[in-house]
Amino acid sequence: MENKAGENDLVTSTNTFPQPARQARLNTLLSLSAADALGAATEFKTPDAIRAHYGETFPDYQPGSVFGFAPGEATDDSQMVAATLLGYARGTGLDGVLAGLNDWIATGPPDVGNLTRDALRKGGLDGGARAWASSNFQSAGNGGLMRIAAVWIAGYTEEALAHESALVTALTHADPRCVHASVFFTAFLDALHGGKDYTDAAELALKVMDSLDARAVLLERDIFTVDRREANNTFHAQDRDARTQVRASVRDGLAGKIHSQSGYVLDTLQAAVAHARAETWQTCVEPAVLMGNDSDTVACVVGAVAGARGLAVPPHLLPPLRLGHSWAGWQREWSCVVRFGELVK
Repeated sequence: MENKAGENDLVTSTNTFPQPARQARLNTLLSLSAADALGAATEFKTPDAIRAHYGETFPDYQPGSVFGFAPGEATDDSQMVAATLLGYARGTGLDGVLAGLNDWIATGPPDVGNLTRDALRKGGLDGGARAWASSNFQSAGNGGLMRIAAVWIAGYTEEALAHESALVTALTHADPRCVHASVFFTAFLDALHGGKDYTDAAELALKVMDSLDARAVLLERDIFTVDRREANNTFHAQDRDARTQVRASVRDGLAGKIHSQSGYVLDTLQAAVAHARAETWQTCVEPAVLMGNDSDTVACVVGAVAGARGLAVPPHLLPPLRLGHSWAGWQREWSCVVRFGELVK
């Protein structure tokens, strides 16, 4: 399941949906990055503080990032999407993705989640499992979900998309809630791009999640090794409940319920599903930005959904869009509009 699809090489079993066209995948990459950059200014701030400082609407990039990102600069979310795509360009599958993420973190990006940092520092395909074990099998942050759209943007679809989403997530986030949330999410993007109604797309994606034996996928690729037997057993013990929690979060989001915009993976997923039901890109993304807390990540996930739906990013947001960090294969000053095409094959 490590093969990346080429333009005319479908990675699919049932051919329900064709491989997403390159332009749609490129538009989604731009969409999630623009949404991320819009949310950078309000990250970790309260809704009251945001409205007092910026007003009731948020139509353009603003200063104020706690990590020093300039207006128009996207954060770790989009940076890791790009790093994943650069990893795929190596042509070595999952090992290339891990190398791409390691290239990024080696240069000291200012904004990195604790579990992501720990997993990548531990090294190896099982770094995520080891980091999860170090957290006493408690950590279920959104650091996998925030970057997982990269797998769909890389051209995976159907069964290969589900398999690859589980693997790429578990490189840093091996908790079953994180893994199943990502499998759902990329299937959701695939179904939306395929023309499914929003609710129907979500229900179809939940079926994809339920049909995948994610633990077997992780075992096959040595995410869970002999030395990681406890992680394997814990995943198995928590698997059914994790799927139930993902289903509940998705269905609450479909009903417009938002519990929180915290960094917990299911809070992020629920909020994103709720926000992204709106009719335009701005009305999807802006509420996530105005709610603060982990606003850049929630906005980024919303932006991926909006992109898969074909909602157009407001034109004025595209020319200034940059990634707020330099690493091997990417320079901070590069225009996303100009250079993203090199990441999407």
